[in-house]
Amino acid sequence: MRRYMEVFHQHCHMQGFSVDKENGYVYWSFTDSVVKTNMESMMILQAHVSGGHLGDIAYYDGKVYSSFMGNSLPGHAWDDWTAFRIHVYDAKDLRLLKEIEVPLCYEMHAMQGKPGDPYGFSGIDGITFGKDENGEIKMFIACALITGEEYDHQMILQMSLEGEYEKTHRFLTGNTVYGIQTLDYDWDTDSFWFTTYGAAAPHQDRETLYNVSLKGGVISRYPYSSPYGLFCLGGGKFLASLHQGKTGNCSGYAYECEEELFQNRKGEHDIKDFIFGEELK
Repeated sequence: MRRYMEVFHQHCHMQGFSVDKENGYVYWSFTDSVVKTNMESMMILQAHVSGGHLGDIAYYDGKVYSSFMGNSLPGHAWDDWTAFRIHVYDAKDLRLLKEIEVPLCYEMHAMQGKPGDPYGFSGIDGITFGKDENGEIKMFIACALITGEEYDHQMILQMSLEGEYEKTHRFLTGNTVYGIQTLDYDWDTDSFWFTTYGAAAPHQDRETLYNVSLKGGVISRYPYSSPYGLFCLGGGKFLASLHQGKTGNCSGYAYECEEELFQNRKGEHDIKDFIFGEELK
């Protein structure tokens, strides 16, 4: 059986996870909380969040970063977000250190649905740290997209380590359901991996897992489901995700795999049996 980890009985679904390999901790984000566990899934700390929607999570240099979108105003659609920020936590105690506003997101959000909208911006979800084209370490934030055949490029915002916007990277994939959900950087291959939800409309792409390069664009793409978290362990190994339950009682799982699995398996329906056997039935 492949190694896996889990976090049980959360109110909302899992958004992502990140590993501090040096110290042996895993950080998990759920829509309304951040959880810290050891590598054996023993919960150490949990920090709850109110007033919005947490997204993917990233550990870097003693801090934990998560995307955050503020709840909509009364009478508005649930995803008419009122804030776009990065929450920065102390990795030791999950104390919220600061919130970084992302002004460009407010500008793109204001254009949503209007004639000539060039972005199709819906929100922010994925977040990671990696190298830009010049080899400098930056923070990268992935954008969620609205449905529309014309919005066929996934967008990743490049930020300084202090949170200042620098540039936008675009990758031609075809339209997807809400765009990028999780994002991670593979330090061994100098490339990024990101995941999306499965297609819900005829024009949307059937692949849901992508490996991309800032210089070379899309390297590979797979019809493999892991939208609740993806982490590059190095050495060609990954942590992919599964989710179970409904709002009020959700569980999230991370299982170790290699790229070969992405090529041979289609999604979570047969992955549950393949990885866990009888344990999740």
